[in-house]
Parts: sequence; C-alpha cells; structure tokens
Amino acid sequence: MIGTLRRWLSGSEPVDAALARARMAFDAGDAGTAFDIWHTLAHQGVARAQANLGGLFATGNGVERDDEEAARWFRIAAEAGDAVAQQNLALLYYEGRGTDGDLAQAAHWYARAAEAGETEAQDMLSWMAYEGVGMERDVLLARRWGEAAAAAGSASAMGRLGQILHNAEGVERDPETAAMWFAKAARLGDAESQAMLGAAYHLGLGVLQDQVLAYRWLARAQRRGNEVAAGFLLRVRPLLSEAEREEAERLIAAGDGA
Repeated sequence: MIGTLRRWLSGSEPVDAALARARMAFDAGDAGTAFDIWHTLAHQGVARAQANLGGLFATGNGVERDDEEAARWFRIAAEAGDAVAQQNLALLYYEGRGTDGDLAQAAHWYARAAEAGETEAQDMLSWMAYEGVGMERDVLLARRWGEAAAAAGSASAMGRLGQILHNAEGVERDPETAAMWFAKAARLGDAESQAMLGAAYHLGLGVLQDQVLAYRWLARAQRRGNEVAAGFLLRVRPLLSEAEREEAERLIAAGDGA
C-alpha cells in the first residue's frame, strides 16, 4: 500500500483518479485504504476528500467515531463550497453532535446545501421553515424548497406541499392539488400522506369519495403507526361489507399501490 500512496502523493496520479480509487476501496469494504487516501488529500486541501473524511469520523467507519473531528472536517469542506459537507455539517448542528447544537446554524448550512441542489437539504430546510425550527416560521420558504425537493422525488416534501394546500397556508385552499401531492407521496411510502389520502377518499376532498380506497390507504398508514389513520379507520371500517374489506386486504397484501 505504501507504493500505492506514493504514486499520488508524488503527483503522478490525478486527484480525481485518487478520489475514485478511494471510493472503490470504500465501496469494497476497505475503509482503511479509503481513509489513508482521503486523509492525505484532505490535508492537501481537496474539499471532497475533507467531506468524506468527515463522514468516516461521523460514522466511525474505519476510525474511532469522533463527532468533533467530523464537524471540523465538514466545516473546512463546507466553507470551501462542498455541498455534501454543508448538508452533513447542518445535520451535526441539528443533532447537536460535535457542535453546540445551534439550530440557526443548522438552517444556515442546510440553506447553503439546498442552493447547491442537495435534495435532502432542500427537504430539511422546507421542514424547518414550515415548523419554525432554527428560524421564524415561513410557509412561503417552506413551499419554495418543498417544491424543489418534491421535483427531485422527495416524498416528505410532496406530503408537506399537500398539507400547505390542504390547510390554505399562504395559498388558496386547493383540495385537488393537495390530494395529488398526497397521492404521489403515498405511493412512495410516506405514511402521513397515506393517512391524508385515505381521509380525502373518505370525505371526498379533492377526489371522488370512495370508501374502499379510503380503507386501503388508511390501513397502510395505520400499520405503520399513524394515529390519524387509526382514527379514520374506525369510521371507514363499518362502511364496507365483509367482502369489500377482504378484497381490500388482499390488494394491500399484493402491494397494489392503490
């Protein structure tokens, strides 16, 4: 391994090739080799290596877990513009790991990563704005970043957009579009959206009233621990015949996706 390290330490191997080799080693389960390469590149100022090194310290993969060291490397890479490091540093602030747990700083770094196109950061920033975590509650900001994350496939962001439209928060109430977002998120497995979609079918809000579809979505959400779904199921179950319930259960078991 010493000869291997010397090739890129001496400048004979391009940085991109060294990064790729480290990633291949890591993916193959050789975290030690990945650490050696990323550690040296990190000290040479390579932001992506700094971010990856922070990831090893944050997870304890190949090294002893050290949240403060993880935060240090994430910060160096984040300040150099690495979006993954920005997102990971935000998470450490949010969880209070290796940092002072300043939620405003979490929001700041999520915003930096969101602007760079990181879907998870966009979704988290949307949630923080919607709930008023680390900032004043801002539904317009929540909607902006929720739309960005939803466009990239985030189920939780889709569900949040549904809630904003359902509750008429900063927009006119739009049950049809709300139900559309709930349906998209529900099919991706978001339990809260499954419950909301089931309730929409039960009440006929934004969709044609259909108690069988209501049951199918509510049952899925209830089995994942959603209390809203459990409450609505008490109302919906008596509205179905035994044959309808059996068919609904068969379809749920078959993974029909309603």
